[in-house]
Amino acid sequence: MEYIRLARRHRRAAVYELKGEYGDSLVRYIASTPETREICNRPEITGVRYTDMLEAAITSALLHFPPASTLRRLDPRTVGVIHFLRGSLNFGMRRALARAYGFNVQSSSFITSQRERDKYGRWFITENQYRKIIIPPHATLFFADVIATGVTISNGMDIVINLAKNSGTPIRQICFFTIGCHKLEKLLRQYHAALRAIFPGYERTVAVYFEGKFHLADSKTAVRIKHQGTDLMRSPCLLAPEFELSQYESVAHPLERCVIYDAGTRAFDVGEYMDKLESYWRELRHLGESGWTLERALRERWPEEEYRLPFEAFRKAKAALWQGVDDAFLRRLHAAHRRRWTKAFARRAKTARALIEVCDRRLREIARART
Repeated sequence: MEYIRLARRHRRAAVYELKGEYGDSLVRYIASTPETREICNRPEITGVRYTDMLEAAITSALLHFPPASTLRRLDPRTVGVIHFLRGSLNFGMRRALARAYGFNVQSSSFITSQRERDKYGRWFITENQYRKIIIPPHATLFFADVIATGVTISNGMDIVINLAKNSGTPIRQICFFTIGCHKLEKLLRQYHAALRAIFPGYERTVAVYFEGKFHLADSKTAVRIKHQGTDLMRSPCLLAPEFELSQYESVAHPLERCVIYDAGTRAFDVGEYMDKLESYWRELRHLGESGWTLERALRERWPEEEYRLPFEAFRKAKAALWQGVDDAFLRRLHAAHRRRWTKAFARRAKTARALIEVCDRRLREIARART
């Protein structure tokens, strides 16, 4: 079983080391920041504001996660940032490294990578002709992107590693930051082994998930509305405690179809992105019109089974997943659930009208965000 252990806590970032059955060759973390909680809970945050917030989150994670003490001592001439276009541009890794560690001359590389589905539903890469890649000597390479199926990272890493191998330029270590799912480390584990075989001096591979190691919707995911191979869902998965607490800030947060929706259009084609976001809430509203209740919608996407237990049983359940999280925080989290599920709310949640009202409120918020 996987679990997390508190490594650093700061008002700008809480960082947990991800431990358990899959942590053999990778160093893995889950980081929670105010910015990524907002991004994952409020998909109407778009455009430049969205990219600015992602850059701030990356900066905070770089400052406060355990490898920071060694990374800040790197010669910036050995540091490279690899961008998979367009998604990686949103994270602002180049500027984040400057803000966190004072780097100024790190290199930047660019690889186009557009996902498409074939007629059998399988994902493949198109539009990958443009490449401008620099592998610095004894390179420490930084990546950041949203990871769902993993085809983008697979395509890009193959290109980067083959270039480094053919040019005789050794790679020393890789750090990858994501809002994503298990596909990231599944692939990184393979590339870690390949890099160790190609470059004897290869040191480590670091993976950092923002807010959680999310669940990728597939054919077995039991929700009524989903986009398979695209949607990153809050359940069932391992989340940062701070992100779980944030689900009680608004009843709409756990109802969102995906924690990130589309990372490219969210920054660079806001009109198209907002159309997709609005379409989901209209579809959910239609379910309400057909009789779906708010309670049913919440239980589908945010089951909360352990929250219904008395506090001591709740604490025991969470202790198996979260090490280093104190009782004060757990009591606060347990109380947040109780404050939502009052008797009045529970009665109201059993109605379809309650779900329709939540959808109508979200549609008004999305309409305002378009201006």
